[in-house]
Amino acid sequence: MRRRTKPPANVTALERGFAVLDCFARAPGPLGNGDIAEATGIPRPTAYRLISTLVALGQLRPCPDSDKYELAAGVVRLAQSFLGALDARRLARPHLVALAEACGASAFLGLRDGTDILVVEAARARSAVAFLGADVGTRMSLASSALGRAWLSGVDPLTCATVGADTLAAGSTVTASRLDAALRKARRLGYAASQGEWHAQINAVATPVRAPSGEVFAINCGGPSFLITPDKLHDLVIPRLLRAAADFADEIGGICGTALTAAPPAPRKRMAASSA
Repeated sequence: MRRRTKPPANVTALERGFAVLDCFARAPGPLGNGDIAEATGIPRPTAYRLISTLVALGQLRPCPDSDKYELAAGVVRLAQSFLGALDARRLARPHLVALAEACGASAFLGLRDGTDILVVEAARARSAVAFLGADVGTRMSLASSALGRAWLSGVDPLTCATVGADTLAAGSTVTASRLDAALRKARRLGYAASQGEWHAQINAVATPVRAPSGEVFAINCGGPSFLITPDKLHDLVIPRLLRAAADFADEIGGICGTALTAAPPAPRKRMAASSA
């Protein structure tokens, strides 16, 4: 009988290195050694050595006239490799551009990253107002954004429950009952909505698309609430969004809308055995 081999142990130094990079990715500005130690719980001497190594590898760089650091060009190469491998980005872009122009709004393609939905492709109508400046690389809450809710509504129930719970535990302003209601509605309609929930002055709708590989993306369309009103969402944006998603899904051989989000039928009740 063959012995079961234990899975390889995680490399702690590598995990810590990525934890440091993640701090810089989420920070609004440069960070120092003390900032990293406080955010990660890594001892200051170790944080210093990790930062020095990342600087030597071209992932971080020191800020001029400061003892702080910021991301360097090395991470751009990694990001470009990741984004370049997503054929879905290239195929989705024409549909996003057409959708954005037709609605006078912004349109995004999103992919989950942890407890966020990450914008991996973006288009904005020439007439659109760049209210928040959201673009490729923008992170949105899975629980409160239309893009995130669409993704959650499009994955299998176990993944939805697990990721949804992690998202709420990470500090979402949305309650579990509110998120559950939003997802049930999204599965029924084939699209998710967020009106002033991700941002007080942003209205948007989104729908999931599953690629043949099983990867679930989400496509949204929206903008400032003074331009993208509830009536405009209902009369113009939603029909255009669903058509764009269907065209994109057809092109990649995937499925979308209610074909993806419809909840499985309830199990039939077993009939009682008739008495002899």
